[in-house]
Amino acid sequence: MRDKPLHPVQVVVAAVVALGFVYLVGRALLSGDPAPPSPPPRVTQDAGTAPGSVSAEPATPPPLVDHEMRIDRPLGAQLAGLGVAPGSVKEVVAALEGVLDLRRIRQGAQLTATVRTADGRLERLGYSTGPLERYEATRDTAGKLTARKLVVPVRVQVAEIGAELKVSLYQAMQRAGETSELVASLVDAFAFDIDFYKDPRPGDRFRVIVEKRYTGDTFIDYGRLLAAEYVSARHGKTFRVFWFGDGDAPWASYFDEQGQNTRKTFLKTPLKFARVSSKFDPKRKHPILKYTRAHNGTDFAAKTGTPVWAMADGVIRSADFDRGYGNVVVIAHKDGLMSFSAHLHRFAKGITRGVKVRQKQVVGYVGSTGLSTGPHLHFGVKRNGAWVDFEKLKLPRDPPVPAGQMAAFRQATARLVTQLSRVAIQTAPTAEGDDADSATDDPPEEASAPDAGAQRLAPNSVVQPPPSLP
Repeated sequence: MRDKPLHPVQVVVAAVVALGFVYLVGRALLSGDPAPPSPPPRVTQDAGTAPGSVSAEPATPPPLVDHEMRIDRPLGAQLAGLGVAPGSVKEVVAALEGVLDLRRIRQGAQLTATVRTADGRLERLGYSTGPLERYEATRDTAGKLTARKLVVPVRVQVAEIGAELKVSLYQAMQRAGETSELVASLVDAFAFDIDFYKDPRPGDRFRVIVEKRYTGDTFIDYGRLLAAEYVSARHGKTFRVFWFGDGDAPWASYFDEQGQNTRKTFLKTPLKFARVSSKFDPKRKHPILKYTRAHNGTDFAAKTGTPVWAMADGVIRSADFDRGYGNVVVIAHKDGLMSFSAHLHRFAKGITRGVKVRQKQVVGYVGSTGLSTGPHLHFGVKRNGAWVDFEKLKLPRDPPVPAGQMAAFRQATARLVTQLSRVAIQTAPTAEGDDADSATDDPPEEASAPDAGAQRLAPNSVVQPPPSLP
């Protein structure tokens, strides 16, 4: 079947469309030369060029590079990692000789260094373990590297702090804007009149006048506690202590208002922030051996590594491993007294037979060596060869204010009592943060029978931060 021929009009339209298409394609191809490509941007980097700017020329390294970090390797390896040349490492070691014992350089200390990139020459080194211990090595005009210990100016400011306890002495001190270091000073000052693990009650109040040391505007630490007052609900009285005596005076110490020394021959506890977990008991059933065996000492529950003090001045009789006692330090004291600190994790540096120690010197660290169910300190005392309960020992105080100094003492304390009375008290709010949750487990035996009408504070929370706080 033959197709029907196209109408002449249709033929004309198709031809016009085809010609138009050919025309447009040709015009697009022949309308002009293509535009030349744009050259890449050329940006020269100088001191004012922002990081990340593009430059056709390679960036020139700066002549000097400053580094600041914490030490985590031996000093030589640390400097080599910064690109310091071996020759400069030897220079700084030689420069520090006689200024800083390189064996004392420890990990975590602050290190700063300026290095010349052209040849890795060390231009400056800074080493700091704290705000007061700073060392610096710099090059003199002849290019020699020399080191020195920096003298940091310190100013002392006297502060007045007062607060009321709600649950914890630590929380009350924190509310007053101070730290646990001041808590420790307060506990030490009253250590022989107040047992801060048993005595504090909600509503107790304290006031202190204390030196605070600064370098510039940076707080360093606390100086002397010049005067302190503690109002105790349990004892129903106000205790006061005062520091009296020049720093060089051998009798300088803390005294009460009558001039009696608050320092006794033996400390009340051989370590801070601990609780009694087992008392002196000649008929106690041993927790491991499971038979009745005299417990000739007091156990203090504490974390592994807690420092253990010498309870009084004395001489190390032995520091060795002794079967069930584990690592034990034996110290001979005056008046026929001998103390035993057992189950230690390790001994303090330099604690060996024949070494003299001072009261409150660290002799070892809490552990769980020997026959032990967990980290704690077993502390025992012998008097003239027989075991005694050291918690019941009646020991004399250190000497009082010298008779020739009593007039000056009374004049100084009268002024400080007036000053203490004017110290504002930070009262405890109805709810105090995490206080209610700050109690620790396993309260001591005394906690089961509190005084009538008095709410007992949680052991340990009195003087140390609760677990919920950093």
